[in-house]
Amino acid sequence: MKSWFHEIMNRMPHSADDEEHLQIQVPSATKLDLALRAAKAREPIRMVVLRALDAYGVEVPPGAIQDRRRNRG
Repeated sequence: MKSWFHEIMNRMPHSADDEEHLQIQVPSATKLDLALRAAKAREPIRMVVLRALDAYGVEVPPGAIQDRRRNRG
């Protein structure tokens, strides 16, 4: 990535409540595997993906890996 992008991102304030939409296209087999893993764990695909990103070394804020549907109400 361009160094200017990293400089801008480092200056931006981040909070644990900040969330952005991210849309990607994956192979059908990948999506099926994610769905099966999520179903077996009884959690949303979002949690499976965030856990995988965290394991890969991508910054995932504490508390971000949770089922947001259970916290409503």
